[in-house]
Amino acid sequence: MKRLFSLLLILALVVTFAACGTKTPDPTEPNTPATDTPASSSEDAPKQEMKVCLISTISSGTPFCKLTWRGFEKMESELGAEVKLIEALDTAEYEEQVRSMAEAGYSPIYTMFDALNAVVVEVAPDYPDTRFYMIDSALEYENLANVSSLIVDPTESSFISGFVAAKSTTTGTIGWVGSLDQANINRFRNGYTAGAKYANPDIKILTAYTGDNSDSEKGRECAVAQIADGADVIFQSANLSGLGVIAGCADAGIKAIGVDEWQGNVDDCVFWSSLKDIDSAVFQTAQEAAQGKFEAGPRYFVLETGARAYDDRDFEKLPAELQKEVSELVSKIVSGEVNVKELIAAVAN
Repeated sequence: MKRLFSLLLILALVVTFAACGTKTPDPTEPNTPATDTPASSSEDAPKQEMKVCLISTISSGTPFCKLTWRGFEKMESELGAEVKLIEALDTAEYEEQVRSMAEAGYSPIYTMFDALNAVVVEVAPDYPDTRFYMIDSALEYENLANVSSLIVDPTESSFISGFVAAKSTTTGTIGWVGSLDQANINRFRNGYTAGAKYANPDIKILTAYTGDNSDSEKGRECAVAQIADGADVIFQSANLSGLGVIAGCADAGIKAIGVDEWQGNVDDCVFWSSLKDIDSAVFQTAQEAAQGKFEAGPRYFVLETGARAYDDRDFEKLPAELQKEVSELVSKIVSGEVNVKELIAAVAN
């Protein structure tokens, strides 16, 4: 009896140790050793890098192109996008460049200006999975689900610049110098003129064109001529030739207004810059693309949507009373109390 009890005790101990040291196999589990590695998820899978391209019909060294490219640098640093800049300076290569970038998998593709944008309108239907953003486009097009126009309308910022110029002149005469007599340049002139007239209906405004985007000497000549006629504030919207306008103002000791980006670093005579917030626009649309969003058709970036009209460094240097007036003007434009388009039309008539 004692021996039987000992045998039963040993058997019980064997069963107990076996239960503690083994796991009953689950027929639904693979017959592999257990590990502590967590299960992979779709979030761990490598994301496909976004490839974004800018095809420009102006040199990469021009102020507007450099300003636009800042948005791409931000895409690269903040979105991890692969970015590429192509200078398409010959009209014969426009279509080839657009097609080659689309076929290389770049999307979105940003293009400027309308000579190139017109090619995009023709080519885009062949690449329905590629998104195209046409910068500064006044083209009319229909039924293109993969094409959008980015319009950073400079009329509001130019209107404010005209207001500031009219409030800053001591001679009662101000000037404007553009590069070419075309729609996208004349928006600056129209806004500037209307803003100056809004501030002072009796203001005298001189206008001129350099006839060239890059000849700074022609810009200087335009400035010298307007200064001789009494202008003591000149706004340039003339690309690289506008640097000559600034040089002419500096030589004469009068005030200049820069364009597109902050140009207070070009010369101390540039006391104000009329910003064209295109870098923010291209980055915002790239962010949307990264989220799978796309809005076809015209996209307007204005004060109401958060576009910047001037640089705070310039604003802070204005007399306190003019600061107050500028702030009030911006609020009125955003609210609609001041309708810039209507005021431009009134001046034109």
